[in-house]
Amino acid sequence: MIYPFFVVNEKYDNQTYWVAKSSSLKGCIGQGESPEEAVSELQENESAWLETAKEVGIPIPEIPVDSLENYSGKMTLRISPSVHMKAAQRARQEGISLNQYVNNAIVAQNGVVAMH
Repeated sequence: MIYPFFVVNEKYDNQTYWVAKSSSLKGCIGQGESPEEAVSELQENESAWLETAKEVGIPIPEIPVDSLENYSGKMTLRISPSVHMKAAQRARQEGISLNQYVNNAIVAQNGVVAMH
């Protein structure tokens, strides 16, 4: 895979499926019954998208480059006092810091989101 992408879990009519979407190539996606299947299909579709773009003259976006240097790992967050209290209580129950609790929640929310 050349371009960054993300993977989401979607539900439709009680069916769950996975969608991998290119962050740079408009309309370039892959679907599957697992994240791996969706990413595999996206990889094939990315190649086809790029070949077609060359053939018909669609501009090909530059490959974005992210640097970890741009992310310190530190952020300021404002939440309601009641959410803050509940999070602090849950962190204490789990025997971890509030910082670790919030980190775990973000990791869980991101799920299998793959950024390449």
